[in-house]
Amino acid sequence: MGGVISSAKDELKLADHMVYITLPLLGDRMIFLSAVSHLGKSINKLIIAYLEREKKFKRLEFVPPIDMAVNLFITKYSQRIGVNDYVSMIKTINSFNNVRARSSIKLKRDDKFIIISPEYNMVTLTEVEVKKYIRQTSKFISVMEGVLGEV
Repeated sequence: MGGVISSAKDELKLADHMVYITLPLLGDRMIFLSAVSHLGKSINKLIIAYLEREKKFKRLEFVPPIDMAVNLFITKYSQRIGVNDYVSMIKTINSFNNVRARSSIKLKRDDKFIIISPEYNMVTLTEVEVKKYIRQTSKFISVMEGVLGEV
């Protein structure tokens, strides 16, 4: 698991650069969507690494696919390892990315990015929220670094 933390940090750095540097310069909504995708990858890598660790120690039979893995992590492990403060962020980012993957309708209104799913569910994120999630993801990586035993 030596590279998981550094890989998660790299994804976070990409998202950070996209939101704080590239997006203000270009204003393209695809950059914003890509940044949120990188945040999701960062978080999901850590979740999978944790579940792999649980499997290694025979506390989990198998690691489920990513959507189920995130739900398993949130329901069974988040409170145990002290990451309850990040559950809302994890759910929001994964929900946004899941709806985005299935959606063909993506809108930008003022500073809000709106995704409409095929079932006509609407998910929104603002730049301010994403900047807050970048800071939270950084803290989440630090916590998970301690939990996974990597320095």
